[in-house]
Amino acid sequence: MSGPAAPSATLYARGPFQAGGVVVLEEEEANHLRVRRVAGGAQVRLVDGRGGIATARVADEQGVIAARVVATTQVPTPPATELLLAAGDRERFLLAVEKAAELGATRIVPVVTERSQQVATRFQHVHVEKATRRAREALKQSGAAWMPTVAPPALLADALRQAAPRTVRLLADADGGPMPALREGDAVLWAVGPEGGFTETESSALRAAGFRPVVLGRVTLRFDTAAVAALALTAQARLAAHHHQGSTP
Repeated sequence: MSGPAAPSATLYARGPFQAGGVVVLEEEEANHLRVRRVAGGAQVRLVDGRGGIATARVADEQGVIAARVVATTQVPTPPATELLLAAGDRERFLLAVEKAAELGATRIVPVVTERSQQVATRFQHVHVEKATRRAREALKQSGAAWMPTVAPPALLADALRQAAPRTVRLLADADGGPMPALREGDAVLWAVGPEGGFTETESSALRAAGFRPVVLGRVTLRFDTAAVAALALTAQARLAAHHHQGSTP
């Protein structure tokens, strides 16, 4: 006996979703269905990037491609995992956003640093919308329920003033120590510098703000690779905490 049919596609749509409701799909998502030749009545998975997930069926509503919601799920808010990432080369930054979405980042702040300002192809305010679209595509591909927000670029001093309190603050630093143990629900804030690293003045400001230097590897990493490594370490530390908690009598 066969089980339920697998969704033909995962689509982004604005929530919240309600069983029995009809969601009109954005043109980009509707075009995705046309390209894949997904027929009316086919089952699809909807995600809104805010924890909402729905099983739905493709419908034609007066010539408009829509999805009729069959069932919904709301995934709880994950622990905060924020990234202050130097606004270096935009293509590398966009790749970092994509991978950060897959690894569970909840917010990404492009940080304007002394060295990143010297990069002609640096990530700027006009690129935020494109970064958000990349995060959305990563959300759909990865099967995640929550999508990171991408903030406008900010000066490091401003980003530090706006940083949430009561977070585990970590600084990617070649001279740092090992990754500390985390509790599964700990909020984490990483600072990852540009090519060449933060300047001494910037590093001092980060340490004064409570950032703990952590080494990510034995070789020099590009800023986008460092962001991926930092988030992977965070995910692993949380998994270790979860398994330890589960094995504690």
